Amino acid sequence: MVTQRNDIDARALQDMLQRGERVTLVDVRKREQHEEWSIPGSVNFDAYDALHAGDERAMEGLELPEGERVVTFCNRGASGAVAAEQLRRRGYEAHSLEGGLEAWKSLRGASA
Repeated sequence: MVTQRNDIDARALQDMLQRGERVTLVDVRKREQHEEWSIPGSVNFDAYDALHAGDERAMEGLELPEGERVVTFCNRGASGAVAAEQLRRRGYEAHSLEGGLEAWKSLRGASA
């Protein structure tokens, strides 16, 4: 389900991936955290500190495929939501994973 704020819940994301829909998954956490574990197939764009500091340009260096849906995520969803909003302002169809990796892990189990 996609909410009013353009969040997408973990089950909807899992369904999209299982159907083979084209989506770019962007992990905005620190590189070290991404290397520990993340959603398979996701790319890391370490914008966590900039997003946390309120930098309106935190996502500017990220290059994405034109016309492809984007889902951003962090640990619990707050930074991912800010990242998605910044990407929407740049014209991307961007959503954030509601509840972040914690929600993904709850849905998928510890092997997320």
